[in-house]
Amino acid sequence: MTESIAAKKLSRFGLSPDFATCLVEFESQDGTTSRLTFPADQLQEVIGLLLQVKQVHSEKTSNDQSRSVMLAERVGVLVQPEMVFVDFMVGGAPLSFAISQDIATQLMEILKQRLPAS
Repeated sequence: MTESIAAKKLSRFGLSPDFATCLVEFESQDGTTSRLTFPADQLQEVIGLLLQVKQVHSEKTSNDQSRSVMLAERVGVLVQPEMVFVDFMVGGAPLSFAISQDIATQLMEILKQRLPAS
């Protein structure tokens, strides 16, 4: 049987001392503090699932938008021979992506075509 977790408020999050386990601490509906833990090697999957939930929530609750959007406050780019690394600051936290140079070139061309000339 699947148990639902109803969090009133997220309190904190972190990693175990050996970095093998992720921890999310939250306040339950009854005011008690509870914890959710999962293996750190599943972190990317958990983030992907949370982004999917964010998208579904946006679709169901917003009348004028059909996509979920996170606003980047800053961006950084590092070009390496095999990959391009793009770091976005979102809500004070870095969100990093590694893309191939082919995809980076496609993105550059798209932006050149679609952005107004400065």
